[in-house]
This record gives sequence, C-alpha cells and structure tokens, in this order.
Amino acid sequence: MPDSERSLHQLVGAWLEGDSADGDTVIQQRTIAPEPAHDTGGSRAIQLLQQILAGSTRVNPIETLGQGGMGIVRLAEQIALGRMVAVKTLRPDRPGEGPSLDLLREAWVTGMLEHPNVVPVYDISLDDDGRPMIVLKRIEGTSWFELIDDPARVKALFGVEDMLAWNLDILMQVLQALRFAHSRGIVHRDLKPDNVMIGEFGEVYLLDWGIAVSLKDDGTGRLPLAKHATELAGTPCYMAPEMLGGDGAPPLSEQTDIYLAGAVLYEILTGYPPHTGDTAQAVVASVVRSEPDFHDRVPVELVKICRRAMDADPHGRFENAEQLRLALRGFLQRRGSMQLTEAAQVRLGALLQAVRGPDAGDPAQRQVLYDQFGAARFGFHEALAGWRDNPLAQDGLRRAVEAMIGYELAHGDPRAAAGLLAQISSPPAELEARVATAVAAANQRQAELERLEQMHDDRIGTRTRTFGTLLMGALFTIAPILAEHASWASMDSHRTMVAWSIGFWIAVLGFGLWARQSMMRTLFNRRVWNTTQLVFLAQIVLHLGAWQLGIDPVTTNIIMVFQWFVMASMSSLAIDWRLFPTAVGFAGAFLVSARWPDARHTAMAVSNFVLTVNAVWIWRPSSFRMTEAERAEFRPHTRRRR
Repeated sequence: MPDSERSLHQLVGAWLEGDSADGDTVIQQRTIAPEPAHDTGGSRAIQLLQQILAGSTRVNPIETLGQGGMGIVRLAEQIALGRMVAVKTLRPDRPGEGPSLDLLREAWVTGMLEHPNVVPVYDISLDDDGRPMIVLKRIEGTSWFELIDDPARVKALFGVEDMLAWNLDILMQVLQALRFAHSRGIVHRDLKPDNVMIGEFGEVYLLDWGIAVSLKDDGTGRLPLAKHATELAGTPCYMAPEMLGGDGAPPLSEQTDIYLAGAVLYEILTGYPPHTGDTAQAVVASVVRSEPDFHDRVPVELVKICRRAMDADPHGRFENAEQLRLALRGFLQRRGSMQLTEAAQVRLGALLQAVRGPDAGDPAQRQVLYDQFGAARFGFHEALAGWRDNPLAQDGLRRAVEAMIGYELAHGDPRAAAGLLAQISSPPAELEARVATAVAAANQRQAELERLEQMHDDRIGTRTRTFGTLLMGALFTIAPILAEHASWASMDSHRTMVAWSIGFWIAVLGFGLWARQSMMRTLFNRRVWNTTQLVFLAQIVLHLGAWQLGIDPVTTNIIMVFQWFVMASMSSLAIDWRLFPTAVGFAGAFLVSARWPDARHTAMAVSNFVLTVNAVWIWRPSSFRMTEAERAEFRPHTRRRR
C-alpha cells in the first residue's frame, strides 16, 4: 500500500472502527466533529463570560425542540422582551470546559455573521449549572433535507411547481451567507441540506456553525483557526478531499465551502449525495477521487458547474461563492429564457403556417397574422431579456420578422416591410435588395398617384378659374343682349357670328396664356380651358359650314344653342358632373329658340347666365372638397386598383 493511502486510512481509523460492515448511510451523513483542542485563550474567554453572569439574559424553557451530538435546543420565552426564542445548551453528558468552549465558539462565530441567511444570536448566558446557554432567534420551518426531494410538500407549502429552480434558489441564498462569512474569514465546513432551514414564509437560514473555523486570528482566542484544523471533520458523504486531513493535504479555505456547495448541487441534480458506498472505505475513496457522475437528464450546463465546484484540486474550483452563485443564476436565467423561447417557437410555427396559408391574402387575415406575430415577437423579446445571447430566441425572432416581411412584400405595404427590416440587426443582402426594390416601386407608384391626383384636383387654380368664369360669363351673357339692341353687335349674319366667335376664342386663349401658371398646372383646369376654346372653334366651323350651305343665320344660331347643350352635357360627364344645370339651361334655351326664334337672344343670355352662376357656385373657393381623411382612405384603394 502506498504511504499516502496508509496515512489516509490511519487518519480515518477511528471512524472506520465505529462503522458497521455495511457502511450505514446514517454514519455517512453524520457530522464528524474534531477532537477538542482548547488553548489558554479559550479558557480566558470562558472566565470572562462567568464574570458577567449577573447581567445575563434570563429565559424560561418551555419544551425541547431537538438535540444533537453535543447540545440540546429548547423553545423558551425571553422574559425581558416577552418573545419566543430558541435556546441551545450542552447535553448533560457533555461536561467540562472543552464542550462549553465548543458551544461558545459556535455562538461567537454565528454572532459575528449578521446576515439575513444566518440565524441571529440574541445573547450568550449561563444556565443554573454555570454552563453556556445560547439564545437564538426561533426559526419556524422545515429542514431543507426534508424538502429537497419532496415536490408535493414544497408545492403545498410554497406553491412551487419547478423544483429545480426552487432548490437552486435556496442554494444561491446559502451561497450569499457563505459569501458574507468568507468576507469575515469564516469557513463553515459542514454545509449540507440538513443544516439549512426553510422558514414558513420561504426564509433561508444556514445553521450549525459548530465546526466552522476562522482564516484570520483576531487575537482573542475565541475563534478556532483553520490552520489548526488538520484532523478529520465534516459530513463524509459531502466532504471535500482536504477535509480528510493528513500530511500534505491542502489547507482549509473558502474553496472548501465551494466544494460542499457543489456537493449539495449534486444532490439537487441526482437525488443523493455525491459520496456513497457500502463501506466507509468506499466513501473515502469517492471523496479522494471527486469525480461525480450524472444521468443524461441533468442539464449539461449544470454538470459543468457542479464538476468545477467539486474539483479535487481547490485551485480548480470557483474562486469564491459569488462566482458559483452567478453561474447558477446565469443558468436559471438562460433556462427561463429557453422556456420562453420554446413557447414563442410554438407561436412562430402557427405564424409561419398562417403566412403560407391560402387565406393569407385576405385583408381580414392581416390582423390575425399581426396578432400571431406580436405574440411570437413578445415571447422572443422576453427570452432575450433574460438571456441576451440566446441563439434560439435570436433565430426565432429573425424568422418571425422575415416571415412578416415576406407577407408584406407579397400582400401588403412595402414600407411596412422596410419598417420590419429595421428590426433585424444584420439582414440578408437578398432580403434587403427585395425590400429596397419594392419600396422604390411603391414610391414611384405613390409619386405617380399624387401627380394624377394633383392633375385632377379642382382645388388648384380655384380663384383664377372663378375669376375667368365671371369675366367670360359676363361677356357671354351681355353679348346676346347687345346683338338684339345694337346694330354694330348684330348676330344676324354669318360674317358677324364668325367675328364674334373668333373674338371670344381669342379672349379665352389670351386669358389662358395670362393665367397659364395655374390653368396649365392641372389636367382639370386644362380640360376646362380647352373645352371653352372648343366651344368657340366649333361655332366658327358651324357658321362657316352653314354659310356655305346657305342656311340662314337665325337657324344657325338656334343650332348653335343646341351645340352648347351638347358641349355642356359632355362637360358634365367628362369634367364635373355638377355642370348638369348648365346642360339643362342650354336645352331649355334651344327649345325656346326653336319655338320662338325672335326670343333666341334672350334665351341665349339666360342660359349663359345659368352657366356663369353654375360654374362660379361649384368652383367657388369654399365649395365642397374631399376631406383629408377621405383622401387618405381613397389612396390605398387607388393603389390596389392600379
């Protein structure tokens, strides 16, 4: 047998001699306390405590809550404050200064650790026999050992469904206590579920600092020092290799508690402690190897964390308790992120199926698709909030956005597709090109639509058109009356009618050139101007033709009124339907002139006056116009028709 193994077996000989042949599990999980080794500093501390007996806290014991190998814990009433407390005293069969100092050292260690996850020490007193009595906060709860693998009870007590997350949260709170203790130079040395209490409201307390040691010597002799702790101590099924003691063993350090926390993590993941065996030798061999095995259901990330925490070499473990806690918290965040991702992927699947479905082009389906997209996107964003680098959530979010971009390009608005594209940090070049092309085409269509809308917009040039209508209408109305009463303005010959028509045509042409900036700006105004010119050009042609045919001027004038009726009717159809009163006026004038030729000038004047009033009224600046809301509603329909 090698010397190192022989030395190891000698160190644990006392434990092995007390074991049963089958390696009783209770023995493996029982804390092994080191043999008392008290110095003169500890004796001085006890003497000081005895000197202050007169001022000690008085309590009335009520009932026994439990007992261990060294002490008894009782429920008691603290008289001064009238509250229930826990009082820890020595067992009657543990007399002497050594056990008293051990109990006091536990109290001194615990008392210097004022932390939410450490049970507060209220006072140190002496019982009637002069032995130390520790007054602690009374904890109403259950040992973690009883809950760690009992999901039904945990659910009943705390409403918890996710046992893994709950147990890891308990361990992280324990690590907070260890982190604080390490900052004070204290190593617990006996971390295990049985030494953790869960309060009825979920409070977490790390108990039993009985074999804790200090990495710092404060000179008072009150605290046991780690450098003197070279003997076997701790709970075998959770032990770190250095806790076996012996020559050449690494010193106790913060990493010792890190190992114990890793051993508890192993129990959370597998359901049993890491070091078990049929014999004590098997347990010791497992401690020395420290090569934990895991079943396939354990998350790979937690396996890595646990193996690092339980590395046989203290230098291979996490540097401190906070590193281990952050590693566990990171896993929980990523695990929660993955759970959110899985739920979001279900919604993504429904979205992808709907986008490719036969009803995707139905306008009523658009809102349904965006509802599905919103649910999937929200889920992925929530997953990324917990874990920014979650690759599945990143990919799922990208696929959801790309699916809606494809939908918008095929059935919707390219600008909406461009807005969606902006949500992707590094979009594919092909997709960027498709969206850019579609947006450019949409912009071109929109520009053309706006140009066409402007061309047909009767609001442009309203004032100029109204002024021209009043001016020309007044001339048209007055001319027939002058023709009837002034010989120089007579319309009784083809020659004078051609002259009148040419004069009016020149007037219309001149007005158009003068007001060309507004009259030539829109198609609507150009149609009005061109139609007005056409009326007089048609008159010129009519009279020239009638002159050649020998038709008398009176009949020609009556036919000219019918020609006005035709032109007004066509204008009400092609330019503005509100010109129909003008067509009606010319129709009446033609019929009156045909029945009473001598009244033709009056009929002309009246019909031209109707034209003037009608045109000025419908084109006045305050006339009815399509509202902006109606125009906005009109544009999408126009785009779809195109």
